Amino acid sequence: MIKLPRPSASLFRGEADRGGVSAGGHKFDAARRAYLDSDERRSYLDPDRILRAFRLTRGMRVADIGTGTGFFAIPAARIVGPSGKVYAVDLVPEMLEELQAKLAREPVPNLEALRSTEDRIPLADASTDFAFLACVLHELDGPGTLLECRRILTRTGRLGIVDWKKEDMEFGPPKAHRLDEEEARSILRDAGFHPTTTFEAGRYHYGIEARIRRA
Repeated sequence: MIKLPRPSASLFRGEADRGGVSAGGHKFDAARRAYLDSDERRSYLDPDRILRAFRLTRGMRVADIGTGTGFFAIPAARIVGPSGKVYAVDLVPEMLEELQAKLAREPVPNLEALRSTEDRIPLADASTDFAFLACVLHELDGPGTLLECRRILTRTGRLGIVDWKKEDMEFGPPKAHRLDEEEARSILRDAGFHPTTTFEAGRYHYGIEARIRRA
């Protein structure tokens, strides 16, 4: 078992205090959103390095789906620069409120926060070059979000996935809720994507890049 420093309480609704699985689902608990920007998290999940691995460049239009408090969206906005745009999308109001408070303190002109549902992302068809889901794929309740990613991506757009490795760990989502890399690729294929690249996104995470599958 991988040993990691464990926060004092469960970070996931689906993870009971003693490591068991409760009946509460498996989405991240927004009440513990402060952890998303913690130094501990940054010690094993480096947003700049991961975004560079996905080859983000200046001028790109990026949708960060399940943005949380902007852990990836804010550095993405720096990378794409003033000629680019980042849409920070989440379905949880508390997450977006936290992000908006950050932006009020330190404005990021090319970043826009948007509220979504799992089945509707409020962006136009073919409006983004890169759709990104970090630690989100294992939380999805159905194909709606991935189908929406297909809709909002340009014909040559790319999808980026980062998620937890399916290993025993002392924090993060329970192993039973995680997806191994082949399970993740299968879900992407079922949603009409063609996975092209898999890489190490950190000690405890993998990354997958995919493109829209053409008939």
